[in-house]
Amino acid sequence: MKFNCFHCRKEIEISDDLLSESIVCPHCQSNVSVPKTHVGDEELSSPKAFFLQSWFSNSFSGLVSLIVHMCLMLMLAFVTCDLRGGRGEGDEVLIGELPDVNLSDDANEELDSADEQAAPAEEEVLEEALDIVTPPSQDTSSDVVEVNLSQLVPSGAIGGEGMEIGSLGGGGGGGGGSGASFMGLSATGSRFCIIADRSGSMAGPKLDYVKTEILETLTTMGRRGRFQLIFFNDRALPYPEEGWRNPTKDRTAVEDWLKTVSSGGGTSPVPAFRQAFLLSPRPDAIFFMTDGLFPAQAVGQIANLNQSGKRVTIHTISFMDRSSEQLMKQIATDSGGKYRHVSGF
Repeated sequence: MKFNCFHCRKEIEISDDLLSESIVCPHCQSNVSVPKTHVGDEELSSPKAFFLQSWFSNSFSGLVSLIVHMCLMLMLAFVTCDLRGGRGEGDEVLIGELPDVNLSDDANEELDSADEQAAPAEEEVLEEALDIVTPPSQDTSSDVVEVNLSQLVPSGAIGGEGMEIGSLGGGGGGGGGSGASFMGLSATGSRFCIIADRSGSMAGPKLDYVKTEILETLTTMGRRGRFQLIFFNDRALPYPEEGWRNPTKDRTAVEDWLKTVSSGGGTSPVPAFRQAFLLSPRPDAIFFMTDGLFPAQAVGQIANLNQSGKRVTIHTISFMDRSSEQLMKQIATDSGGKYRHVSGF
């Protein structure tokens, strides 16, 4: 049979026993696969038929190689490329919606209003931060405190009666932002009224000591605390600035005013309590001190005044003289307050 060489296209003649065998082309010395079946010379001599026959015979190994290489490339791609669609690495970030912004002509007015509303809140936070550090409170377990009056400077520095305010060591001591103390008694709240005796028996170092205790209370009171002062003898002598006062802003003015307060007259605390209960809002606590005896009916009168509105806790202090001790204890008991006696030697 005859057929054309796939490589050089020249005619090759072979015997039938070489069918399906591989021979060497005598013309180009290339390996050529002989067709498996006998075909006519015309069919084998046709380039198209010969091409198809040779391609199927000689390219099987090439096809296998191509498939193997494609599989290797796909495997390499899966190894080197992360095709997983999971969550990406990194911290999760939540994005919220921004508030609507008003770009109208009134925007500046709205911003000013917001600043005004935020200012009190910021001031309160600042005051709370400043009130964190508070002086240590004194032990009030005992109801007697010894005060050595021999250590007090003789009178004559204040209105002809006493020493300069601020030169005495105070025995009071205050609270933080939610309390205050006076002459060793502590109270909770934010509004405090001190009712102090200035009768004739308080002349000299005793009145000076009480004035120093008042200043000590203002110094140690929390910045959110507010105060009011009322001295009394036969009549009430309130601090001239009305309403609740700021202990920090008013301290200098109070110190100047205390220098003008002198002793004299009798002992009648009811007018001073009447003034205290007229404060609006009412005090959270009243500190009431005296060094002498006062009319017994004052106890009931003070209780009636207290019952006319929100009950106010009254802490009582007898100073140097125990003659009013039972009356002072009763006033404290009626209002839920505490009693203490401060004595000297």
